[in-house]
Amino acid sequence: MARDAFLTFRLDQVSAAARARASQVYKRELGLNIRELRVIRAIGDEPGLSSRALSEATLIEQTLVSKHLRKLVDAGYVRRDLESADARRVSLRLTPKGDAVRREADRLGETMERDFLAVLTPEELEAFNLCLAKLKSWGAP
Repeated sequence: MARDAFLTFRLDQVSAAARARASQVYKRELGLNIRELRVIRAIGDEPGLSSRALSEATLIEQTLVSKHLRKLVDAGYVRRDLESADARRVSLRLTPKGDAVRREADRLGETMERDFLAVLTPEELEAFNLCLAKLKSWGAP
């Protein structure tokens, strides 16, 4: 069977195309790549995350999360706070600059997603979202 006959490969192709386009726009408009923005969004969604929890939330391996965090902290988007109960534990929070870039990234992301999905009719989009929800729960306990 040809590799492009497998659903996982076709999903990877669609995902890679969407990520490549989004990365170009985010890099041009915000100076950040898509993974850095995923880190910013996760911290914005759950202020106080540890880097380990951030890795799990973003589906980015720990070493890459650490690299992205260094850049984002140095650039003033994220701050690391020591936890009062355990000085060894660091919690991550967005700075006002991080909040602002997250809002702009969300605006750009919504526009790109609308454009990307515009090739589907409303009925197709509804069916697509239902199928994604079902496939996402496949194999879940």
